[in-house]
Amino acid sequence: MLHDEDSLVNDLEALGVNKGDVLLVRADLGKVGKVKGRIGETIINALLTAVGIEGTIIALSFTKTFLLQKIDKKYVFDNNTVPITGALAKLFLKHPSSIRSRHPSNSFVAIGRYASELLEGHDENSLSFSPIEKLLQLNGKMILIGCVDTSPGFTTVHYAQQKLGLTSRNLLSNKIGVYFERNSQIKLFKRKDFGGCSKGFYKFYSYYINNKKLKSGRFGNANTIVIESNDAFNIEYEILKKNPRFALCYIPDCLSCRGTVLYNKRDMPLFYLKYFPLVIKKMYLRPVKK
Repeated sequence: MLHDEDSLVNDLEALGVNKGDVLLVRADLGKVGKVKGRIGETIINALLTAVGIEGTIIALSFTKTFLLQKIDKKYVFDNNTVPITGALAKLFLKHPSSIRSRHPSNSFVAIGRYASELLEGHDENSLSFSPIEKLLQLNGKMILIGCVDTSPGFTTVHYAQQKLGLTSRNLLSNKIGVYFERNSQIKLFKRKDFGGCSKGFYKFYSYYINNKKLKSGRFGNANTIVIESNDAFNIEYEILKKNPRFALCYIPDCLSCRGTVLYNKRDMPLFYLKYFPLVIKKMYLRPVKK
């Protein structure tokens, strides 16, 4: 089946996306199927049509970071740095009305009425997920298109971790960073709030469903889910408050989850006993780029 802008807008409306919405979008564009015209342009236009001139769409445009021992001095973040968060972010950045925040590692990009408000002040001096706070204040929604399984969970989990102080209780905090350009000067950014791996975020799905907060359907051929950002955050915050380890993934050699979070005292000693040589190799033994 060939999808066009009108049919994709209809899909979004069926999922509860309305005029005036502020919508955080994550997507695997390859799962949407065949689209009339240029796939990226058609999808962006469908999203903008669905939220209307009073609405806003926002996406993650994160970029590379490095362990400080191995930092690439030739890689310097600026407004034109290519994001590592997929084709959607690149399409957002190409849109003539897009605005990108200035955070060196965790920038966001937005288009629409509230784009400036969402991204204002998000730079090297702010926490990584501060735009999520503004998304919550604007009663925004979040949508996962085609990446429900491959890139699970919602970005509000990271913000819940941040609010609970969990992102600062990580051994990688202040140990990873990237160079960035500001006022024609090259500076070093050290990320102080590291949330770690997101592969375990799928464990929240059953709680969204049991609380009847999740809408599911199709966007083109892609399995798609939508949730109110405040509904997701409230569920995630309460779960993580009771059990900070809940979002950790099940990958036994995951350094981010098993070897660096200070609230993981149960697994950390065993992790280092078993994987210590691997950790040393990852963190210290590879050559530093000059």
